[in-house]
Amino acid sequence: MYGPPPDPRQKIPAIEVFDDPWAYAVCFGVGVALSALSMWRRPPPTLRAALFILGQSIILTAPLLTFLDTYVYGSFPTIDKSGSLAFYLDGVHVRMLQHPIQSLTDPAARLIGVHIGHLWVTQFFDIFLSPIGAFNAQGLLYPALGWWAAYLLFREVTGRERISVLMGFPFGMGLHTFRDLNWYTIEKAAIFWLPLYLWFAYRAWRDGGRKIWAAGAAFGLLSWMNLYLGLVAAALIATAAGCMLLARGAQWRRVVKILGASALVVAPLGLWQWALLQGNLTLGSPERFLFERAALDGFTLSPLRWNRLEVHRALNMVAVGLAAWGLFAGRRDGRVRLSAVCALVLFVLSIGPFVSGHDIENPLYWLARAAVPGFWRVAKPEVFFHGTWLLLLGIAAIQLARIKTTGRQLAVLYGLFIIAWLLMVRTHPAYPPMTVPTKTRLAPDWAEKVFQ
Repeated sequence: MYGPPPDPRQKIPAIEVFDDPWAYAVCFGVGVALSALSMWRRPPPTLRAALFILGQSIILTAPLLTFLDTYVYGSFPTIDKSGSLAFYLDGVHVRMLQHPIQSLTDPAARLIGVHIGHLWVTQFFDIFLSPIGAFNAQGLLYPALGWWAAYLLFREVTGRERISVLMGFPFGMGLHTFRDLNWYTIEKAAIFWLPLYLWFAYRAWRDGGRKIWAAGAAFGLLSWMNLYLGLVAAALIATAAGCMLLARGAQWRRVVKILGASALVVAPLGLWQWALLQGNLTLGSPERFLFERAALDGFTLSPLRWNRLEVHRALNMVAVGLAAWGLFAGRRDGRVRLSAVCALVLFVLSIGPFVSGHDIENPLYWLARAAVPGFWRVAKPEVFFHGTWLLLLGIAAIQLARIKTTGRQLAVLYGLFIIAWLLMVRTHPAYPPMTVPTKTRLAPDWAEKVFQ
């Protein structure tokens, strides 16, 4: 099973391409128009890339745009998705900001935690759409934003526009993102915050000054959206700082300052989360989180799976090959070496507490669990692999820039990426279908069933 079994109430409408060709035609037309606009030379490159990426995303995810406010993107109802909708309708995000002290005894706040940023994004889209449509809008935009944010980061490192657009595609449009959109809460698909924060951090490391606090603010928003991704980003920057310090690399103090600014900005969220964990209402003991959650949701080596997804379908194998080539050819490049070490550290953390079932302990994971306050609550260590994958794609982008790839070669590679995506992602059982909405509300006794 790639995810939870379908709910008996789930209904899938007849909207395949031969059932409703006009729905696909609308998406195709809008996508082609946006992609064509990206060829206009007057807008800045960043905007042109955004138009191209959004247009391509609309085409590839058709007919989502057509039914944005009609059906649910992904399986519905599921515990995570229907619960998220119910808590949004309950207004927990509003209560938490209006009355932060009272939220410490609010069961909904204690269950969700402080990362409620996605509910405020939903609140924004709810101005124009229904609540279902507001979640769908995020489902449409988050893969595109992941692609675009990775492009920003890679362009900053390589200085090459087309290479950065190409190598950002496997990050934002990966199978893991669409699996999360299918079954789980919407913030899990907001992986764009990771490359966006690293983009701010890289610029701050290079230029210093006030950009350090811009990176800190980005880290605060990242953590407000998804505390798991905050852990990934913190582990990456801390590893980079340690490597540069040991190697006496240039400007290592700036990396430490970026880490410090990020820690200061996120400190109120951390204290608030700590306060929410106090008291008698708990979701489970540290042992249950370890054996019933973290031990089951990691990157497994045998069989080779990224949280139950086959690696050859969850990852773009052409990009993996380019990254392997880049690791070998660029072994003397400081950017490649630093990225490789950080990628390895995050990969080891993504394995979780045990390397093979419950037999071999992962010492790095246990060290983090002992040293980082609240790390015992990590239920999905596989999230650290998002950082590994992003860094590997960055190494591949550096390699393509090194060999001075032509525009025609990049176009051929993009065509291969699209074909591989259609075969490996779009046809995968974990790819989200469109489903009919059902009435959703919190049960009166939900807290008694959830908390011990």
